Amino acid sequence: MILNHIAGWSATNVSTGLWVLVHKAAAIAIGKVAMHRIFALLLAVVMALAWHSPARASGDFECSPGMKLNHSAMTGCDNMVILQPGNDTRVNLTLLLLDRDARTGRKPGDRQPGPPAAFFDWGIFKDTMFPRPKSDSDDSYADGEGSRCRSNATGAEAFEAAVNAAAKVPGGERADLIAARKGLQPSCTGASGGAAAVADMVGRMKSPAGKAFAHYLQGARAFYDGDYDSAATEFSALRTTDQPWLRETARYMLGRVEVNRAQVDAFDEYGARKEPSTIDARIIARAEAGLRDYIRDYPKGLYTISARGLLRRVYWLSGNTSKLAAEYAALFALPPAERGLDDGALADEMDNKLLADLKTSDTHDPILLAVLDLSRMRGPEDGNSEAGSAAPIPIAELEAQRPNFASEPALFEYLLAAHAYYVAKQPGAVMRLVPDAARQASFNHLQFSRQMLRGMALEAVKDRNARGFWLEVLPGAKQPFQQSAVELALAMHDERTGALDRVFEPGSSVHDPLIRETLLVNVAGPALLRRQAKDAGAPRHEREVALFTLLYKDVSRGAYRDFLADQALVPAGAPTDGNYLDLLAAEHPSVGVFRQASGTPDYGCPSLKDIASQLAGDPRASKARLCLAEFIRVKGFDDFMLDHQPPKDQLGGTASQFPGPAFSRLELYKAIIADSAAPAADKAYALYRAVNCYGPSGNNSCGGIEVPTAQRKAWFLRLKKDYPASHWAQDQRYYW
Repeated sequence: MILNHIAGWSATNVSTGLWVLVHKAAAIAIGKVAMHRIFALLLAVVMALAWHSPARASGDFECSPGMKLNHSAMTGCDNMVILQPGNDTRVNLTLLLLDRDARTGRKPGDRQPGPPAAFFDWGIFKDTMFPRPKSDSDDSYADGEGSRCRSNATGAEAFEAAVNAAAKVPGGERADLIAARKGLQPSCTGASGGAAAVADMVGRMKSPAGKAFAHYLQGARAFYDGDYDSAATEFSALRTTDQPWLRETARYMLGRVEVNRAQVDAFDEYGARKEPSTIDARIIARAEAGLRDYIRDYPKGLYTISARGLLRRVYWLSGNTSKLAAEYAALFALPPAERGLDDGALADEMDNKLLADLKTSDTHDPILLAVLDLSRMRGPEDGNSEAGSAAPIPIAELEAQRPNFASEPALFEYLLAAHAYYVAKQPGAVMRLVPDAARQASFNHLQFSRQMLRGMALEAVKDRNARGFWLEVLPGAKQPFQQSAVELALAMHDERTGALDRVFEPGSSVHDPLIRETLLVNVAGPALLRRQAKDAGAPRHEREVALFTLLYKDVSRGAYRDFLADQALVPAGAPTDGNYLDLLAAEHPSVGVFRQASGTPDYGCPSLKDIASQLAGDPRASKARLCLAEFIRVKGFDDFMLDHQPPKDQLGGTASQFPGPAFSRLELYKAIIADSAAPAADKAYALYRAVNCYGPSGNNSCGGIEVPTAQRKAWFLRLKKDYPASHWAQDQRYYW
């Protein structure tokens, strides 16, 4: 995965270089992974470059999670409510902030129960934990790389309210001031619309209060036009005015003027921040002083939240990571209303502005240190070493941080246990560091992480009490995503101990549909699939997945008589529209595809029922076998999910209990080509299809064991030599 810190890029700033990288990634991937993996890689590259995705975070792109508890590698797909190295940094940070909110009696928001899922991407997690109404408006400017003009609408409203509240402004002047402000249409790229009306209005003001508001408008016009010297002069003149709103707003605007002055030429052509050393330190100092003075004098002022945000922006622009970290750490103690950010929004901002550059030497805050430490326990994806990957944090360095966790001993204890598990590979040490506290009425996120890690260690040492431990944790797993995480642990335990039926027995504690259906499609044998397909008490989707899996594996693994009997389970009117290639995601898997009466025309094949009937009588019948392959080809079942097992360490990764090998058209064609009893017409068609398994890309689309180009050439030549009169020999012009 490409993980560059390119804060400031937007989707419209992606350069030609992006597509160069994409094409290079494709060249590396082709021939080594299936096409859906290539697409995921390319999408990851695009997202990593087009949106800011700092080095400790994850890209926000769609992919499939590794269905397991142990996630030491960051993939962007494997977030859980367990504090762990593989999480998006924002998730770990938010979990710790939510715990602090609960401990201080603050409510981070009315959170709804989470979806039945153990895994989530950042967007789903954020929406679940911090639900908010959708809004098209965005007038914030304290973070991001937005134009200063984004504050224009709220500024106009506040100005009008202040003028109306100012008793010393005569009615006629009040109307002129409001009209002039409404007419001011800043662009922030050139002269503002309505500037002439503002200048004309200044001369008509007679009252001192009216003149003060007019000077403010002059300052606002200059600010939006980028004339920062004039803006500073106008706002400075209002520091002693007797109008409270003007006095406070001018103080705030003086700091904001310097922030925007500092941003002049601070970003490159792609919107990325230039090196902090290129920014004038004198302007940074004036911006910091102006904002700090305002916050000091107006600790609960109209713009205090914004001023804090702009102060953070000053530290980010200047590359002052230690001061920026201190500002964020100070926000942890404030209620979201006082900081203007809920925990999720705060994590987003920190991810973009701080975490990619933060080092442990920059902070003593235990939350920030914990987030850094977990990210430094990461390993490469799939356990493979990667050239240039950073070494994990040494235990001695972690131990040296102990004084910083004096107020958070349980968190530090957890970090030591996580290091033992993920880095040192010593699960026994986890059980010494984390006592059994499974039987709790509820868990905060740290407590839950501690017990989940203990359970993972019990599984690693094959402790006979592991299943009982998970059952004890489950009742207290009440926060979003916690229950499904424990259900995953239970399901993996039962799968790996040969007790798969426990997951599906009445009263099972495993309810998550993804977990249950993953086991059905990958591990379940025919008896369990048949039972779930018939179980009226099972969820409808689960019954449909079980029946689809049963029928597909029946017919593709040689259980032809069973297939003919199991066809009767397909309900009348079942869909046949091909909604099955992503079987678990399909709203209603198209089980009707196994009852279609029409055959496939290319080779004069009958219905699938007739094909199965012929094979039930003679499994070696070459025409019927080729017709079964035609069904697989035409219906798009090549490289189908039901013909692949997940990795061994994931849910569903144990050996399938369904007898027979996975289906491959290529292997079927090879067998018929080698079958001396196969008729000439069938051999010719098998040769034709075997060659075309590699056309036109040169990549095998039929599954099975790869063959070299020389073998494809030999098949092509044999087709042309031995069966020259066949339609297939005449039609075939190339090999790949």
